[in-house]
Amino acid sequence: MARPPKLTEIQKERLGRLEPQLKLAVAEKDFETAKRIVADIQDFIRPTGHITRLVQTKNWLFELAIEIGEYDYAERGFIGNRKLINRNTRLYLEATALLAICYLRKNDYEKAKPYIQEVLKNEKVIKSEKTRRDFHHAIISRFDEEAALFSLKVERNEPLDLDEIQKEAGLLLSSNSEDGIYLVLGKSLPKQTKDILFQIDDFSKNQLPSAERKMLPSPKDMIKDETAGKTVFQSLKRVVYNSLCDPKSEVYQAWFKNGLGVVLDKKYITGAITASLTGLGIGFKALAVSAVALIIRFGLDIYCEHNKPTGIMEVRTK
Repeated sequence: MARPPKLTEIQKERLGRLEPQLKLAVAEKDFETAKRIVADIQDFIRPTGHITRLVQTKNWLFELAIEIGEYDYAERGFIGNRKLINRNTRLYLEATALLAICYLRKNDYEKAKPYIQEVLKNEKVIKSEKTRRDFHHAIISRFDEEAALFSLKVERNEPLDLDEIQKEAGLLLSSNSEDGIYLVLGKSLPKQTKDILFQIDDFSKNQLPSAERKMLPSPKDMIKDETAGKTVFQSLKRVVYNSLCDPKSEVYQAWFKNGLGVVLDKKYITGAITASLTGLGIGFKALAVSAVALIIRFGLDIYCEHNKPTGIMEVRTK
């Protein structure tokens, strides 16, 4: 494929204005605005053959589609993007990893596996051995979290009552350490969730060279109660972070203006977590209780500082 001409000054100016707007729309999960911006970008860079830049913007849009549950839209998008670019590029690797995540969220593990394998077997994109190893570790953790959390969507559908959850979270918090709360959550997980976590973790790690695989925890260790509980809790950050940590959110404003007492009295944290789980179709009371207890233990400021979700390619290639 011929190299496209250099971007014109007009194209650079428009991209310099529109791409930050797109990133903001993605951060705010404003899907309709993100779609309009990508369509605008496509109109003025596709005719000049700047396909790589276009695929990059579309990857942002399709990743947002995953986050808001528009899985079919995301699936079609990533399949299309993979056809447009060289397989030995960062963008192809990103699209492939995100397509695998799309299938994990749909609980379609067999469809996810070839893409997991393709991502972890590719040694041409990331030249640095250390960077590639760091990426592998990060992406396997992400695959584990996605599989574990979304397995609960089909396993449990309990009612999430705010008063009960907050009361039980208080009791859990008063009688357990942080590790103890992870242990309680892990013990409550259905067998199916642990089976799926083991299946995905084992499959992913088996794609790695033996020496690298030995540096990671055994899949059997990943399903021990405390570790499994921590994995599921970590996965929750992708669906609750904006509700809790956006400075404009009701929870964040109440915490920093009025303190913990008002937040507990108004059940802001409990409400945000249960609303997020309900929105995903996950009615799993033990997760809601544990999450409320842990976030109160950490404090919202510490939780938000250390649990901001990271994108697939945050571990940069070299």
